[in-house]
Amino acid sequence: MNGKKCILVIEDEIVVQRSLVENLTKNGFEVFAFDSAEQGLESNMLDYADAIIMDIRLPGIDGWQATSMIKSRYSSMPVIMLTAYNDISYRIQGFETGADDYVIKPFFMEELMARIRAVLKRYELAPGKKSFYEIGDLTIDLKTKMVIRNEQKIKLSLTEFNLLTLLAEEQGRPVSKEEIMQKVWKGRYRVGDNTIEVYINLLRNKIDRPFGEKLIHTKPGFGYLLSKEDQ
Repeated sequence: MNGKKCILVIEDEIVVQRSLVENLTKNGFEVFAFDSAEQGLESNMLDYADAIIMDIRLPGIDGWQATSMIKSRYSSMPVIMLTAYNDISYRIQGFETGADDYVIKPFFMEELMARIRAVLKRYELAPGKKSFYEIGDLTIDLKTKMVIRNEQKIKLSLTEFNLLTLLAEEQGRPVSKEEIMQKVWKGRYRVGDNTIEVYINLLRNKIDRPFGEKLIHTKPGFGYLLSKEDQ
């Protein structure tokens, strides 16, 4: 990623999709488009997105179902729903599934851009919402996906980065293997304890072993934590 805000567009009407991609790009966003909710949900782009624009009427999983699924995994992900239906019941259902805003087709692109910026700003200002973590001499930038320790850049795989971010988000609280499995692997398939131990060891090889101070700790019976001091 290049530091731009990343928007996912999930829209099966090709003309609308192309217009959204073109205008979002012109307005300085990084854009990834999908023709169905399944494509978007199965991609790894949800881990990078700053917001999602999603049509309600989609083939297969509809926008309501997809929004509910996304919010269950990424509760702080802004979702703007698009629809050709102006019925109030559609809007209510959209908000009940967790949508942050609702735009009726046809719409003015300037209005949509304003709404996108509004929801992004709202989430950036939300209590507890962070995009940067610092633990000792380790820094984790969630927007640029950059990890630096003692002024040295550390290259991580996507799974390693997500695991490290999870530990950072818990601010010293031990995270169990079950919780790691659910939040890092998203419940897509069952991973064993050995797999989690392998990834913890991979992180330690990159985050801890080349440096003087240990930051990744094991608390027997509780899980793993990221902290300057063993707790």
